[in-house]
Amino acid sequence: MSEADTRLRRILRRLILRSFPRLRRQPIEIAWGAEDDLLFYNVEDSRHRIWVNDCLRDAPRRVLEGGIAHELCHIDADLRIGPYSRQLSWERYFRSRWHRMREERAIEERAVELGYAPHLLAFMGYTRRLGRTFTREHGLLLWELRRYANTRRSSATLQA
Repeated sequence: MSEADTRLRRILRRLILRSFPRLRRQPIEIAWGAEDDLLFYNVEDSRHRIWVNDCLRDAPRRVLEGGIAHELCHIDADLRIGPYSRQLSWERYFRSRWHRMREERAIEERAVELGYAPHLLAFMGYTRRLGRTFTREHGLLLWELRRYANTRRSSATLQA
């Protein structure tokens, strides 16, 4: 096992322990190998696997945490519904741009609720430098994430 693989597994484990208690006993694997997407997940033999694009090998930890947290939110949301509903949702996701956009935005809002807005911003900034672009179909827009991150910082300052 390479150092990069170990790094991914460590990040995955830390995120699950910190923010995803429902996933602690789920069989979740992570590996390099996403080709067209930056990250995605699938299910094979009841095991969830997150795939990470090789272009992210040199990414800082915070960048990887943003992308992985997003995928963990997908897994967590899928496990909240039954197998039949999940299958219908996946079919709608792949057939309908509107459904995909709604799903991705809801997932990012959940990641923001969990405190990952700065991580998602780091992810977007890093991947934009690699030439990737983001639209509503990918989730929240850059200005929306910035607003969430600033709101979170403001409320933390008020509480202190």
